[in-house]
Amino acid sequence: MLKSITEMGYVIRSVDVDTFYDSIYKSYTESIRRCVPQYDEMLKSLFIYLKPDFSPEKILELGCGTGNLTQLVHLKFPNASITAVDISAECIGECKSRISSSNIEYVKSDFKEIDFSDNCFDLIVSSISIHHLKDSDKEILFEKLYKYQSANGVLSFCDQFKGETKFIYQKHIERWKEFAIEQGASNDEWAMWMKHQQEHDYHSTLANHLHWIKNAGYSLVDCTRKHLLWTTIYAEK
Repeated sequence: MLKSITEMGYVIRSVDVDTFYDSIYKSYTESIRRCVPQYDEMLKSLFIYLKPDFSPEKILELGCGTGNLTQLVHLKFPNASITAVDISAECIGECKSRISSSNIEYVKSDFKEIDFSDNCFDLIVSSISIHHLKDSDKEILFEKLYKYQSANGVLSFCDQFKGETKFIYQKHIERWKEFAIEQGASNDEWAMWMKHQQEHDYHSTLANHLHWIKNAGYSLVDCTRKHLLWTTIYAEK
């Protein structure tokens, strides 16, 4: 198993995605802030375009991780019921320890296996998670999310997107690495994330995401923020 990042001893070898996150959950937040440019700004961007009178009663979060986004959602909508999904049992445990609320239900599941009732979620959010699905599975997921959304429901998520050309994509990666090293990431830490990306990440273009979400049935789809790979999408049913 991978060593904790805080031990500064990175073992770069193949592991399942759930095993990977199980092994780094204790240091995930500090690592992600080193390695993701404008991380907190990106999370906050999910709420900027919600209408002033939007007050969701039921919320679905895909990929709660250790609770960084979950905490923001709970603070903004304290009376809402939140269903938080993640593939890592350790990350879910960490999220539970950070946020004590009877309004949050945790579900350990792969996104491909989720199954909820139609028209049941007013808001669906996600952060840096959907890119773990292949393109065909992303398309299926957006179709399912549309069915899960209540009338006038909102989908707001941020993720890593591929550039529209190989040159742009490579330039994004280069600038990303420069940022991570400047923020204190070691070469081993960067190599660990690149190994994970090579084995488990499936970056898709912004154009493809907009097409899939629109085809799923959403009446409004827009890109509300973009910095290198990290892109925020807002959609209304």
